[in-house]
Amino acid sequence: MKRREFLETITGSAAALASGAWGEAPAPGMMPRRPLGKTGITLPVIGFSGLVARDSAPEAVEQVVSDSLAMGVNFFDTAASYGNSETMLAPFLKPRRKDIILSTKTRERTREGAQAEFNRSCEILGTDYFDMYLVHGIQHVDKDVDAAFADGGAMEYLLDLKKWGRIRCLGFSSHSTESAVAAMERYDFDFFYFPISYTPWLKAAFGPAAIDKALATNTPCIALKAMARQRWSAAAPKEGKWGDMWYQPVDDPEEASLALRWTLSRPVVAALPPGREALYRLALDMRGALDPITPDETARLLAMSEDKTPLFPR
Repeated sequence: MKRREFLETITGSAAALASGAWGEAPAPGMMPRRPLGKTGITLPVIGFSGLVARDSAPEAVEQVVSDSLAMGVNFFDTAASYGNSETMLAPFLKPRRKDIILSTKTRERTREGAQAEFNRSCEILGTDYFDMYLVHGIQHVDKDVDAAFADGGAMEYLLDLKKWGRIRCLGFSSHSTESAVAAMERYDFDFFYFPISYTPWLKAAFGPAAIDKALATNTPCIALKAMARQRWSAAAPKEGKWGDMWYQPVDDPEEASLALRWTLSRPVVAALPPGREALYRLALDMRGALDPITPDETARLLAMSEDKTPLFPR
């Protein structure tokens, strides 16, 4: 994307958000919130990734959950495939169930598999319903979208659960534009998770097509990978304290502020920071300074993206 086109795009989005979608000003020290489309749910613009809790000490999980709630972050997202994340979070979310927005996911594509995974998540987390539930990791149209929507597929059961009131809002997560668009064409989902990150958007035009489809279908987007800097490469070798992650995260406070505010200046409801406590707390620390991105700042991001290897498309 050329510099002028990029600046025109971001300026237009910031203006649209400023007209009301940016969210009401929060109380001092609290996280701003935005509505999740027409669902009746409002979300803090920063959510809690359950990966933060995976393999962590119970006292550390208790503290980060408590700190999150004290800042107005009551959106907790996890998944059956996130190791012991659900188990680690359960003791600290169960007593607060009525005060939180709880989201989890299934990678199963059959009705039977989805039923077993949903029931297991309910048992672990001590709940009989989820505010948000996702078909997780839609990457291929045939293996994921077609399979989930087939006779006896996962969507059969999830739609029953929604009808029975055990799922309030049904969505999906994807890292694939083709599959995300296909899913939105198959069903009127309440929301979806998708990577909205400055480097892939600017260098590989990854993101605009999914957002365009979401706007056309009124499907709210929750952004993934806002604080992902780039793919590991020879120029950015996989090493150091983030070497166990599959991408290089943004851990510099100034760059993190620009990256996160850029993402939140897109047509998205919220962003889920990387699943590491230090990076999540970095995002929390920005809660009082999440102003719309400016043209000068977008020019800086454009320059910063030039030597980066985009994380997407994969």
